[in-house]
Amino acid sequence: GQFVYCGAKAQLTVGNVMPLGKMPEGTVVSMCEEKASDRGRLARASGCNCMVVGHSDDGKKTRIRLPSGSRKTVPSTCRAVVGIAAGGGRMDKPVL
Repeated sequence: GQFVYCGAKAQLTVGNVMPLGKMPEGTVVSMCEEKASDRGRLARASGCNCMVVGHSDDGKKTRIRLPSGSRKTVPSTCRAVVGIAAGGGRMDKPVL
């Protein structure tokens, strides 16, 4: 199995949970929190992902790109899971 680590000191590997402020720009995340410690509200469906677009100068806010393409500013203390939620090819199979 795979070990999964949580917290600010966790490494940037798929499956680990860490604050958005500790992630570099361009990181693909899922299960992102909207407010600090609300247990993940954004990009939870299969194959969905958010991307860290940038950080504010003071380091308190982080801008993310949502699955819809819109951008949202959230506190840097919000946590997210590194990587994409499983089941990416769900929409590829036609329903007859």
